[in-house]
Amino acid sequence: MADSVPFAEVLELFESRGWRLQKIWEPYRVFMKEGELPFLIPVHGQKVSVDYVGKIEAFFREREKGD
Repeated sequence: MADSVPFAEVLELFESRGWRLQKIWEPYRVFMKEGELPFLIPVHGQKVSVDYVGKIEAFFREREKGD
């Protein structure tokens, strides 16, 4: 089982929900969406840890419940 996910998959996850990659502040990628606080994702070697991806998915699940 992989312990990381390509950043391109995380980028798609955010962009498909209206978030935009605003800036790169090594090692973080900063995503922003109007009305939300910035979301910082640590990226190492163009990969994101599966633990962090789980946190991202939980964040979006909570947001989708409120819609």
